[in-house]
Amino acid sequence: MLNAVIRLALTHRTLVLAACLVALVSGGYLSTAMPIDVFPDLDRPRVVILTECPGLSPEEIESLVTQPVETALLGASGVEAVRSQSSQGMNVVYVEFSWKTDVRYARQVVAERMAVVTLPPGIKPQMTPPASIMGQIMHVGISRRKGPRGGDLAAVGQTGLMAERTGGGTQYALALWRPGDRNRPEAWERVAFQNPNWDAGTPGRTATFLHGGRSHAATFRTPLEDRMDLRTTADWLVRPRLLRLPGVAEVIVMGGDKKQYQVLVDPAKLEEYKLSLQEVEAAIRANNLNASGGFIEEGQTERPVRVIGRLGPLPDKVVADLLKVVVKVNPDRAVLLGHVVTVEEGPAPKRGDSGIDGSPGV
Repeated sequence: MLNAVIRLALTHRTLVLAACLVALVSGGYLSTAMPIDVFPDLDRPRVVILTECPGLSPEEIESLVTQPVETALLGASGVEAVRSQSSQGMNVVYVEFSWKTDVRYARQVVAERMAVVTLPPGIKPQMTPPASIMGQIMHVGISRRKGPRGGDLAAVGQTGLMAERTGGGTQYALALWRPGDRNRPEAWERVAFQNPNWDAGTPGRTATFLHGGRSHAATFRTPLEDRMDLRTTADWLVRPRLLRLPGVAEVIVMGGDKKQYQVLVDPAKLEEYKLSLQEVEAAIRANNLNASGGFIEEGQTERPVRVIGRLGPLPDKVVADLLKVVVKVNPDRAVLLGHVVTVEEGPAPKRGDSGIDGSPGV
């Protein structure tokens, strides 16, 4: 049999070469048009809807949020399966489409269906960024750096120097450094200073000293303030920069303490001034927005007038402005927010935390 094949190939050389050329061309074309990849996409088109429902129990979320969303999505074009998960204050709905559906078309279909869903006030579902299960998840942690002696660091005004606090209880030591390589604190230059003195009212909080013939002060943050500063840095500086990188679908921040201005209401004061909690909340909302005041004509020009009422960004000014908010106007005098509440910076309630090498981090 093999001899016959070899004899036939030698006898019809031209025909064999032509058949090989046709097979080579057709095989090359089919290899470019084959729908099979070396690394196939194992995740069919899917849209994830995330809904935060503060204060609602899983049973309430299931009846008020999950059921209306699932009802609106079932039967949509290309939808093959709808799954959901309801937990305390949170609802996640997974909408899976057929393999041939384009993910952008799938998100458009979901957006059109969600536009007609009626949900409780204040609840707004949102679609998560499109990402595949084949994507890589990278864990990045940030934490506060310790000084060369392992103590806490604080900036000394605009001098570029760093003060380091070591010790604890009522015995604190102060050191002054000129930072060099941020990644090698042990190589920082030691700076001499005179007359260190700690504030007796808040031990270990504020230190004053003399350097270069001038008086300087360094204020060290509390552990809670450190965690809030770290979370603020991650939310407002690190996360936006990571989202600008090509290929990054989503950045989720965990850990730390999210800073907020907490209005602590005194029930006895509310009763004394005949106020309700709803009136306090309405007053805060009404006094935290900017408004237009029209315009002023000056010759041939017009100058717009704005009423600046939005709080921020200086924390001390925010607290002072909140205390001056008018809650109720009486014939004798106006009741201010400071009469019935105390305002302070504090951490938002959190579920879960994170740490880096045994230390608090984000």
